[in-house]
Amino acid sequence: MEIDKHGSDYDIAARHELEEECHLSGGTWYRLLNDDASIAMDKYVVTEIVAYLVIDPVKVLNPRPLDEEEDIEILQGVTVEEIIEIIRAGEMNCIGGFASLLAIEKLRSLGEI
Repeated sequence: MEIDKHGSDYDIAARHELEEECHLSGGTWYRLLNDDASIAMDKYVVTEIVAYLVIDPVKVLNPRPLDEEEDIEILQGVTVEEIIEIIRAGEMNCIGGFASLLAIEKLRSLGEI
């Protein structure tokens, strides 16, 4: 997410990005890092990442538009096993893999999987 275009609040930016990129909103939100923590994207970039899990969001019929440079395909019905295989096959970027693994861990702790 680009925090600068949404102000300085990670939670608001994440909600906007969920709508933009997944056409979803609402649901129950879990921040997957400690309360005020964020993680640097890498040692050469100042971009910080905050990961979230959203359970039971609802479909947005007229979502915010994607950024011009974005080309996103929304996949549905992907199992945990398939996500792990996608990560292992190198078919997901590091940020997506990182967030997916944290989300899987959270889903397990909640008894959802």
